[in-house]
Amino acid sequence: MSAPRRTRACRWSAALVIAWAALPVLLGGCDGNSAAGQSPATAATLPPPIPADRRSGCPASAPAVHDWVIAPEVDDAEKALPALRIASTAPSITEVCCALGLRACLVGRSRYCTYPPGIEQVPSLGALVDIDVERLHALKPDLVLVAGRSQAIRDKLDALQLKYVSIGDESLADIYNGIRRIGQLTGRVRTAERLCRGIQADVEAVAQRYAGGPKRRVLLLVGVLADPPRPPTVAGPGSFYDDLLRRVGQENVAPPGHVPFGALSLEYIVRVDPEVVIELDPDGRARPEGDADALRVWRKLGPLQAVAARRVHVIPGPQHYLPGPRIAETFEQLSRAIAGRQP
Repeated sequence: MSAPRRTRACRWSAALVIAWAALPVLLGGCDGNSAAGQSPATAATLPPPIPADRRSGCPASAPAVHDWVIAPEVDDAEKALPALRIASTAPSITEVCCALGLRACLVGRSRYCTYPPGIEQVPSLGALVDIDVERLHALKPDLVLVAGRSQAIRDKLDALQLKYVSIGDESLADIYNGIRRIGQLTGRVRTAERLCRGIQADVEAVAQRYAGGPKRRVLLLVGVLADPPRPPTVAGPGSFYDDLLRRVGQENVAPPGHVPFGALSLEYIVRVDPEVVIELDPDGRARPEGDADALRVWRKLGPLQAVAARRVHVIPGPQHYLPGPRIAETFEQLSRAIAGRQP
C-alpha cells in the first residue's frame, strides 16, 4: 500500500479514536436475542424498524429504518453456524457480523464495540489501535477482521502469525464490499447479499424521501468545532458521508483534492462559506445544548451563511461514525438536518 493511502487510513482511525476517547457508549433497547438462527425473519419479511424514541439523536417524528444488527435475516440454507472463532477489531465489523447472524461466533471485540446490547459479554481486546495482542493470541481466533488498513494492527498480527483480513471502511461501496467479503469468509454469501439489498433499499427510501428538498452546500465535521476554533476534521471526497450527501443531491464543500477524513483550515471554511454545517458528537457531551452550543462557537468564525440562517446542526450518537449496517439511520439524520426539518 502506498504511503498516501496509509496516511489516509491512519487519519480516519485517529479521528475515530479521538471521537470515542471519552465515550461511555451506552446504547439500549434490545432483548439481546439476535444470535444466529434466532431471528424469526424470513425472506418475505423485514427486521423490525427502530422505534424513533430508541435511536440516539433521532427526533420522535423521524421515519423508522430497519435495524439489521439486532434482527439479522439469515438465509435458510446458511443457518448452520460456521465452525469459526472470529475476533473483531472495530465496531463496524462487529455490527456486520451480528447482522449476518454470526454473533455467536465472536470470541473477541474492540473496547468500542458496544452494540448490539449484550455484546459486552464478548471479551474485550482493547481499543482500535492498541489491541491487546497477548489476549487476542490466547483466544485462538480462526479469523481476525481488521477495519481499514491500520499498519500498526497489521504488524502486530503478522508477528503473531494470526490470519486476518482487512475490511475497507472509507466509502459507501466499501460498506457493501466489506459485508460481502465477510460473508464469503464465513459461509454467509447469500445472507450477505440479502443484507446489502436491505441496506440499499433503506438508503434508497431515505433518498426518495428527501429528493424534493433544497440543495445546499454542506460542511460535515467528524466531531465538533473546538472553542476557540481551530481546523476541524471533516468528511471529504471518498468518504461514505460524501457518498451519502451526493446521493441526495447535496454538495460537499470540502475541496476535490481533500482526503476522505482530515483537517480543513479555518481560512478555507470562511472562504467557501457553507450554507449548512453539521457536527457529529459521539456522546452529546461536547454539545450538551445541541445546535445552540454549536451556533455559539461557529459565530466566532464570522458571518457565515450557515450561522446567519441558523443551519448549524449537531447529530449525536456513536452509530453515526460507523460504516456498517446502520448507515441508513445516519443518512436519515444527515438529510433531515440539511432539510431543516424539526421534530
